[in-house]
Amino acid sequence: MAIEFRENEVFEVGPGVWIRNMVDNAAWADLGDSVAVIDSLDPADDGPMEQQIPQDIQATTGKPLKWLLYTHCHPDHIGFNEAWRKLGATVVVHESGKDVVQPDVTFQDTHTVSGSERQVKMEWLGGTHTPWDTVIYFPWARVLHISDLFGWGMIPLVKYDQGKIDLLKQRLARVLEYDADTLIVGHGPVARPEHIRRWLAYLDDLLARVPALAQAGKSLEEIKQEVPVPDDMKDWWKMEAWKHDHNLKIISNAFGA
Repeated sequence: MAIEFRENEVFEVGPGVWIRNMVDNAAWADLGDSVAVIDSLDPADDGPMEQQIPQDIQATTGKPLKWLLYTHCHPDHIGFNEAWRKLGATVVVHESGKDVVQPDVTFQDTHTVSGSERQVKMEWLGGTHTPWDTVIYFPWARVLHISDLFGWGMIPLVKYDQGKIDLLKQRLARVLEYDADTLIVGHGPVARPEHIRRWLAYLDDLLARVPALAQAGKSLEEIKQEVPVPDDMKDWWKMEAWKHDHNLKIISNAFGA
């Protein structure tokens, strides 16, 4: 399960599905007569990309940008909404996000975007990381965009919520039902289904061990000593830097005395 962060490189992750691999990933798909781009980045972090991504789309496909599809409506995913709308993009988002990005098209559970040769499938899997979470499937390429439902080791919550943890497991189980070899995530390296399975096992291990340590009055540093980053996850993007600590903190805060 080698991890490769090809920072700021543009490459195909499947036939006709492209990514500029960044801290905030940009992805787009050639539908035959036009292109669908996924999310619109964060001007604060990705300012130069407002023009760069449309240029990348032209360089890789030579097709017009017709669709802007949203996985969710956090600020780091919607920044160039108006700029890319002016380029002719039709904005599609789950109905829960209609007051955030002023879309042209909304949907309830699933939605299909069609080009002359290919179709993109959208499915709402919200209620955990955000109310809006939507996965986007490129069936011809066996590629699935899951955005921030997977964060290279991080529990995608600000604070512990058992209901959301349980739902997150269900959402990721649904992700694994897709016929997809490659998973585009919102930030960092491209993932594979085996990374989801490994993370779910890691989460179960944390939930089996950390609450009792917190209830016993152990400090966060003591818990970290007893529950270190697993050896086979040490190369996960930013896992040792802060993501494992984030996970221990939100669980220990929820169960500590």
